[in-house]
Amino acid sequence: MHKEYMELLEGLIDKLTLSAILEMLERICHKKAENLRTHWDDENLAKLWDKAARQIEQINIDV
Repeated sequence: MHKEYMELLEGLIDKLTLSAILEMLERICHKKAENLRTHWDDENLAKLWDKAARQIEQINIDV
């Protein structure tokens, strides 16, 4: 099953760029954090998702 997902992800990277994929992942992490705060009142998990978003943002990829 992981092989299928890897192939799908590779296809997305080929169609977009690695930079675009990372930017989308960053946005998704921020949205998950916002959702956890708004709907689940889970600040601790929200902080972890925000931290993941910041770490992704720090990755500089021009590929």
